[in-house]
Amino acid sequence: MLINHCKKQYIRKKPKTNTYRDFEKKLDRVFSEYIRLSKSNDGYCTCVTCGNIHHWKEIHNGHFISRSVKATRFNEINCNPQCVRCNSFRQGEHHIYRKYLINKYGEKTIEDLENTAHLGGSYSAYDLENMISEYKEKVRKLKIEVDNGN
Repeated sequence: MLINHCKKQYIRKKPKTNTYRDFEKKLDRVFSEYIRLSKSNDGYCTCVTCGNIHHWKEIHNGHFISRSVKATRFNEINCNPQCVRCNSFRQGEHHIYRKYLINKYGEKTIEDLENTAHLGGSYSAYDLENMISEYKEKVRKLKIEVDNGN
């Protein structure tokens, strides 16, 4: 409240508390970096659906099962590098993506992933916070490897 127009107004700000959505956004960012870096070769990723090669910073973290499904959103099998064209403009090329996953992991693993998505579930804010720390450390190590050309 202003008492006098000549005096400065001092407002107490509430300390910012992280919401579930804040944790989810932070984890989205670091998890995406991890997927792209961990599946890169000297910093370059191959799109799992078209085979084009892009620098890890120029490719998406494509989800086989939509990222709106909380149960599989941060599942490493569900996430792979996809170019912008395939992931955004071709809606993920789901039929090609599925074939890729079956060839890599087997039919049973992909059926299990799909069942997990149908069963639902989510992570707690505590889980997300722990995963952020875990993936930040993994990304830090991977960036050192990529920068050193390993």
